[in-house]
Amino acid sequence: MTLYIGYYTVADAQVQRFADAEDNGTTAEAQAAFQARVVASRQGSFAGNIVASYSAITTAWDNPNIMIVETDDVATLSAIGAHYNTVLEFTWTPANSIGTSTDQVEAAMDRQFGRN
Repeated sequence: MTLYIGYYTVADAQVQRFADAEDNGTTAEAQAAFQARVVASRQGSFAGNIVASYSAITTAWDNPNIMIVETDDVATLSAIGAHYNTVLEFTWTPANSIGTSTDQVEAAMDRQFGRN
């Protein structure tokens, strides 16, 4: 299986929905709809491929968030993108495990730079 890192940000259309909700006093409803979409992803056909997902603790949306997916079928990445259409925008890249110990990091760097 290949690990993919998905860098994601809030889509412009979702930012506009939040702005409109703030203007017309329906912020709680807009937030609930957004949350429901995110929670529903854990029940989708690709849910078993999601290894982890991390989001910055902020509402500024300046930094990308990260989803880690394990799959050998890039259609899984397309399915995730389709699920979040107009809510989140993803950029996917294959990942290489670096590890946590000095030995793991050195071995990973050797693999990364072809010294192995």
